[in-house]
Amino acid sequence: MTKSYEWNELRSNVLDTIWQLLISWDGTTEEALKITEKNQENLIQWKEMHKQVATNEFLPYTETENEKQADILRIQQMILTSIGNERLVVMSQMKQINQKNKVRDNYVSVKREPLFVDKGL
Repeated sequence: MTKSYEWNELRSNVLDTIWQLLISWDGTTEEALKITEKNQENLIQWKEMHKQVATNEFLPYTETENEKQADILRIQQMILTSIGNERLVVMSQMKQINQKNKVRDNYVSVKREPLFVDKGL
């Protein structure tokens, strides 16, 4: 095997690893965060390989690799959308809590000011 073919095989393996992790997503935000964390190193490695393909150092992507890349992008978008939606829900809940605290503070004075009774002296 030449060096170019070895790199292409490694590139294909990295794409397959990323793809396998992404298709294992069960739709939950917790799992999305775990998958994103696990894939971070693989994505960095894939980006480096992508630069080498772009500079024509190695063979272009095969049709299978192109399909996997499209799947990866589609699933990654779904994961990011799920995380974004969860973020919006949490932000809304935080606003509700803050609003409840403001309402409470309007009814109950937290500061104790000294009271002086004027007896008309």
